[in-house]
Amino acid sequence: MDQPATERVDPQEWLIDAHDPVLTDGRMAAVADPARPDRLAWNTFRTLGLWNTEAWAPRLLELACGEGSRLVVAEWDGGDVVPWAADLPGDELCDVALAGPAAYVVLACTLDAGVSTEHLRAAAMAALDGSLDGGREAGLVVVAPPDSYDLRARLEQATDIELHEGKSAFELLDGALGWISWPELGSLAADLVEENDPDTELNEPVRRLITELQQRFPAEGI
Repeated sequence: MDQPATERVDPQEWLIDAHDPVLTDGRMAAVADPARPDRLAWNTFRTLGLWNTEAWAPRLLELACGEGSRLVVAEWDGGDVVPWAADLPGDELCDVALAGPAAYVVLACTLDAGVSTEHLRAAAMAALDGSLDGGREAGLVVVAPPDSYDLRARLEQATDIELHEGKSAFELLDGALGWISWPELGSLAADLVEENDPDTELNEPVRRLITELQQRFPAEGI
């Protein structure tokens, strides 16, 4: 079993909840690798997780899947945000589970605009498997760079696999499948601060998150 981390990243580099026991040695190694999405995924969703999921999950899912998605109207009050819930294989993706009372969504985070269909398929299967606990709705949202223009087509290709009673993964996830860009998540966090109280103590982690996102995606306004 992976042991809790004994060495931390440079304290000058912001990492929200840096002493959380979830950050084992193996995960800290992934967080410290600038080519992997783990650090940005951790900082982004631990920051959003400072609010009740009811405050932001429906908006995230509407941006990713459309306002008609069944995930948008699902119950999200008191949902859990669980990094590395599926521990997806490879370095391309880092998963975060958004686990509500009525829906289970895998947020597959990547820095690769051309993430492979193989890895997307693994994320889709993780979403379907995770939803079985409690008979919840399944969903898959990919968090990707803004220039991931053909991602929707690759998602459809990745889920074109027959599973249950002749239904494909795409059919099972239809209406609960989509993607959102990293800068859009930064804008969502900024909106949460503005709507609640711009002077709240939550302003600082959001400011740091937006700074990190702007450094990673300088061409995008947040």
